[in-house]
Amino acid sequence: MIVILPPDLASLSMLASARQKASDYYAPLLDSDDEVLKVGAWCALLDREEITVEQYPRVIELASHGAIQRRAFRFFQANWEHQLAAQVASKVATSAGAARALAMRADLACDDNAAVEAQRYRFLATGRFDALVAMVTQDERAKGWRAALALAAKVFILSPHDPIAANLVLQLLQQARQTEWLQSVLELLTENNLHPYMVVAYSAALSLMLGDAQGCLATLRQLDAMRPPRMDIFVRVKPMALRLHAEALEATGDYKGAYEAFVALKREEPGEPARLEDFSGAILAAAARNVPELPPDANRDHFVMTGFPRSGTTLLENALAAHPEIETFEEIPSNASMDLYLQRALPAAQTEEALVKVYLEARARYYDEAFRRKHKLGARLFVDKLPMRSAEAAFMSRAFPDKRYIFSIRHPFDVVLSAFRQHFSSNIAMDQFRTFEGAVKLYDFTMTQWFSTYTLEDRRVLYVRYDTLVTDFEATLRKVLTFLGAEWNNAVLDFADVADNRPARTPSYQKVRQGLSIGIQSQWRNYGFLFQSPQAEPLRRWARFFGYATE
Repeated sequence: MIVILPPDLASLSMLASARQKASDYYAPLLDSDDEVLKVGAWCALLDREEITVEQYPRVIELASHGAIQRRAFRFFQANWEHQLAAQVASKVATSAGAARALAMRADLACDDNAAVEAQRYRFLATGRFDALVAMVTQDERAKGWRAALALAAKVFILSPHDPIAANLVLQLLQQARQTEWLQSVLELLTENNLHPYMVVAYSAALSLMLGDAQGCLATLRQLDAMRPPRMDIFVRVKPMALRLHAEALEATGDYKGAYEAFVALKREEPGEPARLEDFSGAILAAAARNVPELPPDANRDHFVMTGFPRSGTTLLENALAAHPEIETFEEIPSNASMDLYLQRALPAAQTEEALVKVYLEARARYYDEAFRRKHKLGARLFVDKLPMRSAEAAFMSRAFPDKRYIFSIRHPFDVVLSAFRQHFSSNIAMDQFRTFEGAVKLYDFTMTQWFSTYTLEDRRVLYVRYDTLVTDFEATLRKVLTFLGAEWNNAVLDFADVADNRPARTPSYQKVRQGLSIGIQSQWRNYGFLFQSPQAEPLRRWARFFGYATE
């Protein structure tokens, strides 16, 4: 079988030689113009002690890379080549310490590109595989999946027998919904008998993406009968398999079975979940603070986008991010620096004057944390997106009385169902999505906090309905831009292209990358049995409040 790879992945054709001796497989990379490939190849040969005498001078020449220096010294010493070992030791090489310093500076500057370079430097200094993996992750954050894919391909070439390396490529293709590319890579692996467990797992994902739910379920049954190559692979693949099982059942119309499968998936999430009382207690404690009357906020060009997770905030944020004068900050916990400062400074503030000073400093710290992410040249308007900030409405309204908000509204049934079905990084709020009941309670608490502070008529808030956004996109965006004080720009209509090259930091990105063609995403009627239960009464009340049907 002839496997045709896309240009972006043409280098993976090398994997056809992965069963050869290491010295033969890595030979084409030893003089590569790409330092990562070159250093990685030499490190692989040194680790395997497949170095010939004729290659000694080249090894010494390349010992300026710390990764090669360490391995070459060990190799020469083990082979009683002490003079050569001394030459290697005398080289001034890249160091892990310098790599750490680069990483720290990148972190301080919130510079994802610099973070990529720091991990690259770390690999050249150490040759560690985890540095390459981190490099792919950082590259996806900095430049999006296409850039990360090219790097992931290099990692796979350097470690053709490591299933983690295979997973890097396959997962990026799955998340980007590149079905043809994914199929080509799976065919390549099958042709060369590489990573059969990963092939079956991602073949199930491919079947579902192509609309073959029954094929997905059948392939998952094959996967269940297979032995994973390593436990760390099983840990990565099992949640994906459980999610595919749930989504495939959903696609076949077995919604009760799908719900049970999602419940099983949620039970597999690691760690003990935080209690809602932990989240609500912190929010109510902040709301109870004695906030003095503060002078006007000078940052009139800074807006907050909120609502609730899965309410359309990611779609709207990507559209605004495409505007040349708008920079968006996606789910940055900029409140954290402010809250920590207040916890430490408030006990000593015993006068009104002292309180005002503390809160102004806290406000400044909030903006410092947010604006550390400013990188877009020409931006004059800034939108700080964090859906769960709506729960902090009472405190925020007093700490930032002039703040203006964009608030996304979507049918509460769809919002909660979608949030429950998705995977979020564990934190005190997102942990509530581990159960349907927890998601309902979190939604009710959050909306109660917001609408106890603001009304649907408050001029400081622009309410954007998800269903209006996707059905009358341009008119809705014009209203949003007017609210922000920005002129219309056709670039916002190309938001899907922009999203395609941005990192996937939230579960919504797969949908956003498909553009408006996806239409209104509504599943709640299929799960009607959930919303007629007593536990869903708060959602029915909020649905009526927003004017949505409940039957």
